[in-house]
Amino acid sequence: MSFTPHIPSSGVAGWNFLQSTYDRQYDAFIKSGQLKNDSEYFAENIGKVTSSDDLLNDRRLLQVAVKAFGLEEEINYRALLQRALNEGTSADDALANTMNDERYVDFSEAFGFGPGQSPMTGDKKAMQAVMDKFQSASFEEAVGEVDETMRTALFAKRAMLEVFGEPDEDDVSQLSVKERALREFDLTLKEINGAEDGPQGVTSVEDQWKDIVQRDVLTDFFNTTLRLPPAAAGLEEDELIQTYRDRAMIVFGSDDPTVFFSADNKATIISGYKTRATVDGDLSEDIAKTATLAENILDQLVSRDAALNEEWDFISRQDPLADFMKVALDLPDDIAERPTSEAMRIYREKAIEEFGTDDPNVFASSDQLDATLAVYREKASAAGMRNSEISSNLRTVETIFEFSFDSTDVVDEDGENAAAAAEIDAGWYSIMGQTGVPRFLQTALDVNSALDAGEVFDDLTIDEQLTIYKDKATELFGTEDLNELTGPYQMGALSDAYRTNAEAAGESEFFITYYTQIAERELNTLFQTDDTDAEQEFEDALEELRTMNDEDDGPSASSQWFTIMGQQAMTDFMQVALGLPKEVGQMDIDQAVEVYKRKAKDVLGTDKPSEFIAGDKMDDLVNLYLTRAQMNSINSGYSSGNAALMMLRS
Repeated sequence: MSFTPHIPSSGVAGWNFLQSTYDRQYDAFIKSGQLKNDSEYFAENIGKVTSSDDLLNDRRLLQVAVKAFGLEEEINYRALLQRALNEGTSADDALANTMNDERYVDFSEAFGFGPGQSPMTGDKKAMQAVMDKFQSASFEEAVGEVDETMRTALFAKRAMLEVFGEPDEDDVSQLSVKERALREFDLTLKEINGAEDGPQGVTSVEDQWKDIVQRDVLTDFFNTTLRLPPAAAGLEEDELIQTYRDRAMIVFGSDDPTVFFSADNKATIISGYKTRATVDGDLSEDIAKTATLAENILDQLVSRDAALNEEWDFISRQDPLADFMKVALDLPDDIAERPTSEAMRIYREKAIEEFGTDDPNVFASSDQLDATLAVYREKASAAGMRNSEISSNLRTVETIFEFSFDSTDVVDEDGENAAAAAEIDAGWYSIMGQTGVPRFLQTALDVNSALDAGEVFDDLTIDEQLTIYKDKATELFGTEDLNELTGPYQMGALSDAYRTNAEAAGESEFFITYYTQIAERELNTLFQTDDTDAEQEFEDALEELRTMNDEDDGPSASSQWFTIMGQQAMTDFMQVALGLPKEVGQMDIDQAVEVYKRKAKDVLGTDKPSEFIAGDKMDDLVNLYLTRAQMNSINSGYSSGNAALMMLRS
């Protein structure tokens, strides 16, 4: 019985599932049905083959051989295959070298029947490689019967690695100058900032306000609540933030969003907004929408900090724990006199330095408690404290920790999935309150197709709109996460979808361009801006690195593209992934290569295919292919006029 690969959905979501289950599905496939029998037959009999005639006369062996190199359609062209095998590849005029198709070269070299070569059929390792190719190609074929785009993606990923070599994670010599420098820079950043999956940092008040002022709905909320004059809209960002903070101190008694929008205070803040907005004459439906969006976004922005501040406020009020922390964390002598907001941040920053986390439910858990207590013991001893006093203090603290904190209450695991889902939802709430983004996304995602007859999207509740936004994004692009949807590889497909749907609705070119520019700018600001301290340094490094590409060694970008274009499947893959129309295939090959190079440079940051396989670029390229392929299938009526426009934009 043969095994049918399982792919639950199309697009990027289906690809991610296939990749995560690839090994298990592949193993089940090669151990099932006729494929298992063919593989076993090949392994048992290929060693007996000593000439091309032996191979060509055994149909069962030949089927494995040609399919391994993508030549299964040529199996009945015996004379062609025999010439390719017997003439080898050493002579320039050998058939394999004149076919302009790398498959024949690989096929001929794999068996070694050409002049000056030794047959490879007795080399078990070489023949195992052929069988591996056969099994991979067969699995790709089976995947194609479920979803043809997945087959193309699997083939392209395998072919790229075969042509340009699988990168060695530790061998930087195989990377371009730019990639090497970026790798070294990334390692430096990790040393400075810690591992990517290390503890979450403590968000400063300044950074929280920076997040707030990027969201139109939050500025509307605070402009009303804090009674800012209209002239404030013209201030520079740093001046605006200082104005907000000054007014918040007067109105809320604190400029810290973690404090004034904590669970205990947010109802008062929202009530104050509604009262003030009503006095200003705002419409009740607008007030309700702004209040709901602001609450949902602010909850996500401050929830972690607020929850941890409550934990640390408890610690600061328990004398044994406060004394313990003062020693263990080297806290300033006046910590008790500091403003609460400032004190909580000091506690948490110091805890990350000493314990690796600012969550007491983690460092006081049974797994880490001994290490936490050891920090205190070492520092107390160094300070000259008597052993008996140290031991007594530790017993008291240990008891309080055990009864006060629990690993099941870890803040970051409120569940981890729930926290991630809340962040995704907050992203959508943010775009609902922006200027140009809602119109752009409603058109790109074709939200009206999800409505019942007579329904109007803008009349739906916020939660109903959220559901439709997320469902349509997942359906069309394989993700509901706006951080992914607005990334450098998905954003182009999203803009293409908007343009296609807007043109179909009769929108003018002027307004299409206008709303696209607004949306791309706002989405990039909201979801793609890196707020780390190293952002400017990294951008400066990138700018410098852009001048270093000419130092790359190895084949030129053009010659690598000629290699790719020697295989139609690879050419088709690249054409879709880069968003090029089919008409590019009708160009002179030199002109076509220049189009591919220019588009690859714009989309991937490099025009050299050998660099596509470095790091995560290959996965990014596959995701881009799948997204565009899915969009092409949805918009199969794409006009030649649109194709021409895309050619010009390329």
